[in-house]
Amino acid sequence: MKKPEKFVAWVAAVVFGAALLAGCNAVRKPEPQNPPTQQQPTAPAAPSQQPMPTDAGELNNIANKISSAAMKVRGVNTATTVIAGSIAYVGVDQKAGTEQRETDRIKSEVSDEAKKAEPRLTTVYVSSDADTVTRIRRVAEGIAAGQPISAFDSELAEIVKRMSPTSK
Repeated sequence: MKKPEKFVAWVAAVVFGAALLAGCNAVRKPEPQNPPTQQQPTAPAAPSQQPMPTDAGELNNIANKISSAAMKVRGVNTATTVIAGSIAYVGVDQKAGTEQRETDRIKSEVSDEAKKAEPRLTTVYVSSDADTVTRIRRVAEGIAAGQPISAFDSELAEIVKRMSPTSK
């Protein structure tokens, strides 16, 4: 073999060997820019608030208190409240023909008043839609007649579909 041929063969062997070695190495993933920090186990946090009562009579008193607070809001004629867990469903009857901006103000103020009346609430749903208010009223009447709140789970789920929370 001549010198140039040996040189070409040698270069080809080196390139082939380097390619073979590079192809056999595992692909390395780049290090994350912000590696996660190790979290130290901590003691469980103390509950920030007391749980809502489960006694039907006590829940009825709280619902009446929220309804009374809601009726103090300017523009609300009547209010009906149902409490399920730590969620309040408030239906308000307001003067017909109320503008949307005024309706939004009323809902916001009713939500604020409900949270003031019962700070343990986590979510407050407020509606002025006639159909939704009627549904809330029917649930409240059923609970007052002694039916458990669980009997109205599907009705409350339907109410939630129709409205969004005004306070969390």
